[in-house]
Amino acid sequence: MKICANCGTQVPDDAVFCNNCGSALTDSAPAPTPAPEAGQAAPTPAPVPTPAPQPGFQPQQGFQPQPGFQPQPGFQQYQKFDPSDHTAEFDAKDIADNKLFAALPYFFSCLVGILAGIYVKDSEFIKFHTKVNIQYDIAGILALLFFIVPIVGWIVGGVLEIIILVCRIISIVYVFQGKAKDAPLVGSIGFLKFGK
Repeated sequence: MKICANCGTQVPDDAVFCNNCGSALTDSAPAPTPAPEAGQAAPTPAPVPTPAPQPGFQPQQGFQPQPGFQPQPGFQQYQKFDPSDHTAEFDAKDIADNKLFAALPYFFSCLVGILAGIYVKDSEFIKFHTKVNIQYDIAGILALLFFIVPIVGWIVGGVLEIIILVCRIISIVYVFQGKAKDAPLVGSIGFLKFGK
């Protein structure tokens, strides 16, 4: 006797359709695997080939290749694009030689950065960080305007000055790391933006 897979009713072995629900009856039992003959080893399944990466394939961040994976020639690891990072636009020698001069404006003023730019001619890295420091100077002057309003203005102005100071420190770290990144927070303010 067969059992209908749809409703569970027992039907004769030669039935094509269920007498109860009318569902088509199929032999759902898998075909038996032939046993190996005496003296023969059991057949081993054929290995499944691993597909090679397609041309232009770039894995996502955090991609872990399987053991034994060999990248094809021209294979490059995916890197996240950061629109605020302009380091690739500068000469590596300029960055390496002028880190100290590029950091001076953050410690003193943008005038020192301009003088450093005159002293070290044609250093785009110094010019970039001098411009970033000018953004901080403008933002600092604007934050001072809040001190005109008593109590609330003093608190708001003080908080803004602390935020600007922290952003300056971050930019100083960028200089010594050899990076040319826009000013954090301050650089995203529309009228303070500038091109390279």
